[in-house]
Amino acid sequence: MLNQLIVALLSSGELAGLIFLLRRVTKVQVWDERWHAYFVTANQGWFWRGVAWVTQPKLMVGWCFLLAVVQWSTRGWLGALGVLAGLGGANVIGIIIKHTLKRPRPVQHLAHDDGYSFPSGHVLGTTVMTVMLWQLYGPAWWLAGSLLLWWGLVAYSRLTLRAHYPSDVVGAVLLALSWLSWLKWLIQLLGWF
Repeated sequence: MLNQLIVALLSSGELAGLIFLLRRVTKVQVWDERWHAYFVTANQGWFWRGVAWVTQPKLMVGWCFLLAVVQWSTRGWLGALGVLAGLGGANVIGIIIKHTLKRPRPVQHLAHDDGYSFPSGHVLGTTVMTVMLWQLYGPAWWLAGSLLLWWGLVAYSRLTLRAHYPSDVVGAVLLALSWLSWLKWLIQLLGWF
């Protein structure tokens, strides 16, 4: 339980530090734009758009409900509630941060990628689902490799499609790890599992 608290505190502090740097240090924005230009490619074809479509936040909610049904049938209502709280809480916090920071998207982003940039909703949802699937069904090497590959494809798609800066991806990962660590710590504290 102490490990969860340490991870929660560290990832929350790193996320707060990143947000502070993005709001207060202009050199960080310049660095972010340079790295973003490095990842952007001319290839914005069907594959990368498909990866982005499958992991869009609205569809990720559907994947989460499917996983919750599986958890309900195997672990009961607490397992289902844990899955729903994992993605639901992360999304609520992500939306609050997006509308508080109001960071614009990179130049030349696709028209359907509207709204604010930080944190990436696609990467946030994918990171939450990846961590939950690993915690529920790991530690098989093939599962770890598959989840890591899928996460990498989603993260790269958000960069190459010009939807996000690298710090948006990093911020989404930090938010997901922070929220899931706090949630797991709370669940352990309450003795639900």
